[in-house]
Amino acid sequence: MPEATSFPNPWAFDPRVRYDGSVYYLAGEVLVGAEPEGPRVVSNRLREFNAVQIDEDNPLSEYVTRWVLPPGRSVTRTLRELRSLPGETRVGVNHVYAASRERIPVIGQPKLHGGAGDDPVPAPEVVASGSGGRVVRVAVVDTGLDPNAMTLPLFRDHQRHGVHEPDAVYENAAARQIGLMGGHGTVVAGIIARYAPEVHLSSIQVLSVAGITDDVTLANAVQRAFDGGAEIVNLSLGCVYDGSLGPLALDAVLSNRPAGTVVVAAAGNVEKPEPNFYPADRSDVIAVAAMNTAVVPAVPAGFSNTAPWVDVCAPGVMLHSTYVVGTWRYGATPQTFNGYVAWSGTSFATPYVVARIASTTGAGQTAEAAANNLLTLPPLHGVPGYGLYLEAPPDPTL
Repeated sequence: MPEATSFPNPWAFDPRVRYDGSVYYLAGEVLVGAEPEGPRVVSNRLREFNAVQIDEDNPLSEYVTRWVLPPGRSVTRTLRELRSLPGETRVGVNHVYAASRERIPVIGQPKLHGGAGDDPVPAPEVVASGSGGRVVRVAVVDTGLDPNAMTLPLFRDHQRHGVHEPDAVYENAAARQIGLMGGHGTVVAGIIARYAPEVHLSSIQVLSVAGITDDVTLANAVQRAFDGGAEIVNLSLGCVYDGSLGPLALDAVLSNRPAGTVVVAAAGNVEKPEPNFYPADRSDVIAVAAMNTAVVPAVPAGFSNTAPWVDVCAPGVMLHSTYVVGTWRYGATPQTFNGYVAWSGTSFATPYVVARIASTTGAGQTAEAAANNLLTLPPLHGVPGYGLYLEAPPDPTL
């Protein structure tokens, strides 16, 4: 586990999570990619190990199966043995993902990192400021949306809502103590509603209030977004993987997604070049780094990852958005909120890019075509290591 700091380790909230020095994963589980209809060599060997296949009714079973090993059987040893078998079947751990908010450790990194705007800060009300584009269906796959936030003007006056799966928000509801990542999805959805008020907006709950999920759960959530007609999917989360084999379940879903759809993902927040951060490093996913627009000229945010695979950078420091009501107590000083927040991270640069894509999608045009156009037009210019810079009006001064 990452070294101790004053900021809590989200993995401590889930006793199933393990760390092997490079990757976080769920204890005792292995995933197996689709095997040929003939002899199922890997599955048969797992049965010899007394492993049990779970989620056999999983909608993704045509892509990947999930197995639980018997007590005492090492995941790493099992994978080594399975990978030595003949054939091309892919096997791997059930990776764990984290929300890409600043100061949350990105999976696979050795410690927590700080940076600009490292805690949420109460902020004034925000109002819609975007316009244009046709009605585009956007799904935020995250912690869900706080039901109480629907009374805030930005959501209340928004014309087009799909299903918003609820965010649990609190670790102690009676005391209104906000969980480590409670309300994260509400912030993300609020940024989209602010800058693209014409979108058809939905929320799918996949991250816990601690901000984590696993590969199979996330893959199913993204598939539900596509099945629900989402044209753009916002993934303000990610995981580090070891070597060339990315997470099997989400890889399968993204490789078979509907034509013309767009996936936008956060680049991560550990202020380093990162070669293996998923799903942002996929060539068919728009990877978003963060810029600090509080200074002129804007500069890359101190916490933002950098990599050759980063496509675009956007404002990501102290973005104003909708939030929840309660007290967030994880920083040096507890902060009390009344529905609005200013927060930093590639998590919040990502929905800004989603909103810009949606707002520039014209009649008869796919979101993918609009994204391709947007990312090649002025006022973009390059920021080495951070992709093309998508500028934005500054937020109000706190």
